Amino acid sequence: MNSRAWILFLDESGVSLGPQVRRTYAPRGRTPLLRHRLNRKRASMAGALGHHSTDPERGARLRFHPKPGSYDTAGLIEVLERMKVFCRGDTVVLVWGRPVRSLGRAMRAWADGQDWLTPT
Repeated sequence: MNSRAWILFLDESGVSLGPQVRRTYAPRGRTPLLRHRLNRKRASMAGALGHHSTDPERGARLRFHPKPGSYDTAGLIEVLERMKVFCRGDTVVLVWGRPVRSLGRAMRAWADGQDWLTPT
């Protein structure tokens, strides 16, 4: 393995921007009707924590990518392309929050064609 490498821990998460309801004042045994003017919008964020293996002066780096809606394969490939720019030509050992076998065919095909990326 190349001695000049970044170790990137990557994960993505999504949130719903709807209201959080904990308690109501409905009479016991009656289902409460909760009305609000918000629509169920979703937001997602992918984050990567990176550490360079041989250059301690670079230190730990945190990068994140917020996105309205949900991530799909194309969105995650875009995030990884931005990580490529961030790592400036060094090799990347990618530790992902999901198993590699759960990635789609398009993502695996894209990752196989990248010489700078070593998924674990």
